[in-house]
Amino acid sequence: MHKRKKLVLLPGWGNDSDTLWQSQIGYLAEQFDISTLVVTDQTTACGMAREVIRRAPNKFTLLGHSLGGLVAQHVALNAPQRVERLILVSTFSGKLPKETRNFFKQCVLAPLLTGKWSETSSYFNNSCHAQNQATERTLLQTLTSGQKMSHQGLINQTRALIGARDMSRKLAKVDIPTLIIHGRQDQLFNQPMQDMMFAYLPHCTVKFIDDCGHIPSLEHPEQITQLVSSWLSLHQNLADITNLIDRLSLQLMTSGVKKIN
Repeated sequence: MHKRKKLVLLPGWGNDSDTLWQSQIGYLAEQFDISTLVVTDQTTACGMAREVIRRAPNKFTLLGHSLGGLVAQHVALNAPQRVERLILVSTFSGKLPKETRNFFKQCVLAPLLTGKWSETSSYFNNSCHAQNQATERTLLQTLTSGQKMSHQGLINQTRALIGARDMSRKLAKVDIPTLIIHGRQDQLFNQPMQDMMFAYLPHCTVKFIDDCGHIPSLEHPEQITQLVSSWLSLHQNLADITNLIDRLSLQLMTSGVKKIN
């Protein structure tokens, strides 16, 4: 009987739960023990990663969305022996174009600090979906329902985004099977940012989702569930085959030693 694997989910900015991943969790829970880790008391991605490492299981698959994906990369770099597989969704490797950094400063952090976030949050949420879905009521309601984080938590996470630094070259050290998922209409983190991660991650697969913005798990739930599940199953089968070959090789070596003796 196989011991159940662990999966750690790191939600994106402002999400204090796994609300945006309910479709996927319902399916993956048959194979994994799933835990959602939210860090709100750190103002850097490195600090958030240290907290994740402290709270996570000994061995786990790591799925990070948006800011959670940035943190996941730091976790993989700092605890590679513990991360078995890495899934990065709608994220980036720390290098933000000037206009994107200014967007987070002016349209997110400034309203949070001046008490005007309630007036501008709908603009931010609309930018999270593909343009043809940006006014779809159900999507917006689900997105908003997951944003119950404290005001200070939002400020801290925004500072972590704004303060992110390029770590793309370091990703060459991440010797872990990695899946990147990205919506082609993502208005926050564009395709060149995905290309940068893909260029350095040595064992990486990239899947682009058409007609999709920053929240693939909500915009195309069935497709993302199938994609994640299939990829995880493939790499689990490969790992099982590798382990079997290693055991057989060890048995053959041991048998050979006995015959010589």
